[in-house]
Amino acid sequence: MGVAAQSAKVTHVKNGVIETQTLLNDSTFTPPQFRGGDKALMKFLASNLNYPELAASYHVEGRVVMHFFVNTDGSISDISAGECTIDRFNTTKFTQEPEAKQKELKEQFALLFAKEGARVIRKMRKWTPAQLNGQVVRVKFNLPLRFEDPNK
Repeated sequence: MGVAAQSAKVTHVKNGVIETQTLLNDSTFTPPQFRGGDKALMKFLASNLNYPELAASYHVEGRVVMHFFVNTDGSISDISAGECTIDRFNTTKFTQEPEAKQKELKEQFALLFAKEGARVIRKMRKWTPAQLNGQVVRVKFNLPLRFEDPNK
């Protein structure tokens, strides 16, 4: 399983208009952080992220990018799944399925990975919120999650 932050988006409200700004390596920006840092996040994910049973039967591996907001109080909201890719599967078993079933299975694997990612993110305790110019801000966070076959 691998994890990395891709980018952070800060949402401001100015004169009743919502503005979103993507921040990477901005010296005035301190990104949100899982309490205990990246090592603690990796440990949390390793002990809480489960490999879906259906994926195990086909030896599927893949990646899903989860999106969520870290609010100004450190709570998490608006969890969603973005890009999901299937990297590897048991081609012998998979190709024995009719083409329509293969398509359906790929969609099921993507959905399973997304649901599991969301389940685990909902279990997270509050994060240390982001700061921009010394003020606490709400940030959209992207968290890639990798699902690897534990039996390979």
